[in-house]
Amino acid sequence: MKLFHLAFMLPWIAYSFSAIADPAPLQPQIQGDVTFVSGGIGGDERDALQAVRADYNLSLLFSMQGTGEYFSDVAVRINDAKNQTVLDTVSDGPMLFAKLKPGRYRISAAHEGQEIRKTVTVDNKHRSPLSFTWPGD
Repeated sequence: MKLFHLAFMLPWIAYSFSAIADPAPLQPQIQGDVTFVSGGIGGDERDALQAVRADYNLSLLFSMQGTGEYFSDVAVRINDAKNQTVLDTVSDGPMLFAKLKPGRYRISAAHEGQEIRKTVTVDNKHRSPLSFTWPGD
């Protein structure tokens, strides 16, 4: 009887450990015409983002000047040349990659009430990297 219980319980125990040890991979999200992914907290997430980086034509990085500390929970809004919002989200980590239609965009990133705005032109042939760096304390 004990052997039966052990044989029945081992698969459940193994499944429980694999569910805890193997977090869900980063999932791309879609908002309107924009596909994006964000994250980068921990080595596994950074590696997963780097693996898909080439699929996106815009990459954003959020950090603090001087210390290089990275930020998550950054409010990001991307407006097109007609001032229409094409993406309005909060980043899950210090990196956000987006796939945008070719064109000129205004990007605002806000962290703890401080907003930084930048303009970028994206195309389908090159990746446009932008860093948003907030002043240190």
